[in-house]
Amino acid sequence: MDNTDKKLISILQENGRTSLSKIGEHLGMSHVAVSKRLDKLVKADLVKITAGINSEHLNAKILFMGLETENMEVAEKIQKKYANCPRLLMFAPVTGRYNLFAMMIAEDTWSLESIMGTCSMRTEAGVRKSESWFGNAPLIPKYLQLDLAPQPTGNTKGPCKMDCATCKRYLINKCVGCPNTSTYKGTLWADPVAPKKKKRGKSKS
Repeated sequence: MDNTDKKLISILQENGRTSLSKIGEHLGMSHVAVSKRLDKLVKADLVKITAGINSEHLNAKILFMGLETENMEVAEKIQKKYANCPRLLMFAPVTGRYNLFAMMIAEDTWSLESIMGTCSMRTEAGVRKSESWFGNAPLIPKYLQLDLAPQPTGNTKGPCKMDCATCKRYLINKCVGCPNTSTYKGTLWADPVAPKKKKRGKSKS
């Protein structure tokens, strides 16, 4: 990645809809050359062009969680289990008091309490201690990478395999459920629609 690539990325971060011609004018090259550079960056998995959502308009709660695990094997298990959690904004290994740090989002205080204690990383086996902080949407960055229409599981279980249908907090309306499941009743994420099953063709006799 050279300086021209970095400038190209910076332009797209400012406005992802900037045309290749406009980028070319700024960089002093043709739109074809810009296209080739961008394709190369994408294919090398150095860049992913996505849409961010203005956090000020989410009216959501943000949870920050520090975890200390017994070993890195436990940390890796937690990473794999929650990798597809739609509420997870960031997950990273760190040094200091804790060896893992996570940032999650919830649409209300009740659901926030659920991801802090019920379907929570901190309750996983092998977690020695944890600490949580929560607040409103962040001031910086203004736009969050949040998938508002995650792939539905087609049932009542989330990607972490927790079952909303049997969750006590969900049953007494103290949690809106996981956005991937058929039981989700919140408004922040899109209504989950189970993937359609392919119709089998009639066998020829």
